[in-house]
Amino acid sequence: MFTHYCISAWRNIVKNGLFSLINIFGLAVGLASCILILLFVKAESGFDSWVPQADRIVRLHTAYTFPDQPEFLTVRSAGKMKDAIENYASNQVETATRIAPIHFAVNRDKDAFAEQIMFVDPSFFNVFDLPFVQGDRARSFSKPMDLVVTERTAIKYFGRTDVVGETLTICCLEDQTYSLAITGVIKDFPDNSHFNLDFIVQIQPELFAKYPGILDTYTSVNVYTYFKLLPNVAIDAFQERIYQWVNNESPFSQMLVEYVGTDGKAKATDNVKHRVMALKNLHLDAKPYSGTMGDLSPMGDRKMINTFSVVALLVMVIACINFMNLATAKSSQRAKEVAMRKVLGASRLQVATQFLSEAIALVFISLLFALAAVELLLPLYSDAIGRDIQFSLLGNPLLLLGFVVLALVIGVGAGAYPAVYLSRYIPGDILKSSKGAESGSTAKVRSALVVFQFSTSICLLICTAVIFSQTVYSNNVDVGYGYKNKLVLNIDAAGENKESLREQLLQIQGVANVVFSSEVPSQDNENNTTFKLMEPTETGGPGQIQLLNHHAMGYGFFEAYNIQPIAGRLFSEEYGSDVMLNSDADNPNSASVILNESAVKKYGFKSAEQAIGNVLHVESWGNHYLTVVGVIPDIYFRSIKFSVRPTAYTLNPNRLRWATVSYTNTNVPQLVTAIEKVWASTVPMQPVHITFLNEMMAAQYKSEQIQAKLFSTFSFLAILIACLGLYGLAAFTAERRAKEIGIRKVMGAGVRDIIILLVWQFSRPVLLANLIAWPIAIYAMANWLQGFTYRLELYWVLPICVVAGILSLKVAWLTVGGNAAKVANANPIKALRCE
Repeated sequence: MFTHYCISAWRNIVKNGLFSLINIFGLAVGLASCILILLFVKAESGFDSWVPQADRIVRLHTAYTFPDQPEFLTVRSAGKMKDAIENYASNQVETATRIAPIHFAVNRDKDAFAEQIMFVDPSFFNVFDLPFVQGDRARSFSKPMDLVVTERTAIKYFGRTDVVGETLTICCLEDQTYSLAITGVIKDFPDNSHFNLDFIVQIQPELFAKYPGILDTYTSVNVYTYFKLLPNVAIDAFQERIYQWVNNESPFSQMLVEYVGTDGKAKATDNVKHRVMALKNLHLDAKPYSGTMGDLSPMGDRKMINTFSVVALLVMVIACINFMNLATAKSSQRAKEVAMRKVLGASRLQVATQFLSEAIALVFISLLFALAAVELLLPLYSDAIGRDIQFSLLGNPLLLLGFVVLALVIGVGAGAYPAVYLSRYIPGDILKSSKGAESGSTAKVRSALVVFQFSTSICLLICTAVIFSQTVYSNNVDVGYGYKNKLVLNIDAAGENKESLREQLLQIQGVANVVFSSEVPSQDNENNTTFKLMEPTETGGPGQIQLLNHHAMGYGFFEAYNIQPIAGRLFSEEYGSDVMLNSDADNPNSASVILNESAVKKYGFKSAEQAIGNVLHVESWGNHYLTVVGVIPDIYFRSIKFSVRPTAYTLNPNRLRWATVSYTNTNVPQLVTAIEKVWASTVPMQPVHITFLNEMMAAQYKSEQIQAKLFSTFSFLAILIACLGLYGLAAFTAERRAKEIGIRKVMGAGVRDIIILLVWQFSRPVLLANLIAWPIAIYAMANWLQGFTYRLELYWVLPICVVAGILSLKVAWLTVGGNAAKVANANPIKALRCE
């Protein structure tokens, strides 16, 4: 019986070549799309579940909320929070550790590489029980500055993994180099890890004495803090315990009284929130809490995963709808076959099984083509989404079994309705009428499915257009400064040689200028501190304190970026009072500060000119009285997904860590080579890292670009599959209505009239699909655009909907028009000839 089903299924597939081809191609495209998206979802899911006792590990995140300030979010925490919470919640916490990532040059012999060193507490391996291949957990951190590396790092520097006892040199901290002894080698971290720690060093607190903002602080967020909870301790209970500490025993309450001026009734947690998140949720759920500072590795996005999972399902459903529509459409031609089978003794179950077997056969044929397509497209797909997606079918029996089950489910799901519909025919009715009969309800169901197909496709098309438009808008918005023809260097390692480096860079042909700064555009380390206004304004009394973002800029920075003051002046070497010098409580320093427009409004000045000459007091880097000498426009120093903050710009030489090189040389490779030579002669122990500023600016919108690529690709595929189905239905309709069309032509109807008749029949469901898709797409995109502080106005979505509607209608016309024209031009005599 099974052999008979297979032979019959194959004969029917060959007999109905066009419809079988459409089904196989549509299902193959749908399956390939579904597989590609599922591979992406699989790669993004299950992060850190490999860590032993991962369900007991949480990380502390920080959020500051102050009046008239955008919420400051980060997945980092302050250095003192670990000990404070660990002691306060000792009945809930087993152990805790901090990770402080710092970039150094790692040297061995004559080789030097820029690496990220992870300074951790001695308890690190008690929190993360990582597998050692050399050394062991108990003895690897016996003293400060002990170094543990991964296998790939050992091979990179030594060509082998048995490297315990070897040393590596890091450069430089306070112009000092340090030799680190390797005490252990751990296995490489798997890809599904939110961190990849190649260099793990036990913290030596004395090294950070000059940088209290890293370890010795309750407010500056520069470390990642992890807690390992005791067994059976609920995360919610631990979270509540942290809130109790913040409100009752932490120093935050007094800090807020000094800054916000609360009356003591407000809770500290109203302004300072310390949230914990389970380790296994960090990759997909931490992004909304990360602000602009990012994580130890690129973060995933659960919303994006959910969205593309739905897209995969919709594309697959559209392909299945094609099968159901074409199968039911062809049912009238197979009505006699069904009747004869039943007359000869076949039961309804056997007939249904026959048609289900045909459906499953089609799906398995489609699956083979889909797997081949995935294998071919995977490199391009991986490159497009920025992830190395692996696909090893033969090496993963469970994955192969999963695809077989998927094919069976799709085959049964897509073939169930046609099988039930076709097997219900009563032989007498069919044979008596000498033709197949199609009920009105079946035609209505088919029309409804076509509407669903095009509604989904149009919705995806609109979403793609909006995402692409917002990305273009983000990349082309006037950020307030010029960023083209600029590259940046991290000059922190140059130490005392910064000016010498600058002078040598200026000698390179094509270099226009070289300026220093603490950060460059697109870098935003969320530097915030309080500035006290010494004189009253009309809206605030003397001594008012405001929390401002701050950056240190060297001479010529604003000029190099084409930023002009709207009041006052910029920093200039002609004035000896601009530079911030070392100071303390007994020896205050007078210097200059430049504010942006938002900061001027924050202090209550009515105009930029009114702010000039006022004095701000700041104690973050000593004891400084800063005179406002200039006001510049608000500039987008970070992504336009975030608002412009009130900002103060100072000239603090101790914080100048980046150089911006503006160039006019069109031979960029030659320019880069010349810069590398200058760097090698000036900073020989540090590798140079050159980045083009326009690439850094574009990288801020990488996730949106990936979304746009994926949406556009799968929207196109969804429309393609829908059009294939429409083409098949049009071909069937034209064939079934051949006699009707012949009679119309005999009665005087022209070719144009026939084409309009047939095209209009399929235009109505597409028009209805537009009416359904537009509200859904507008609602979805309105929510998506809320993630951008500066975004396209919502009214732009409506013309996008109109364009998408017209485009879908024209695509439908082109799809149907060919068949319509063929039938309309046919000789009516052939259609009217007796069968």
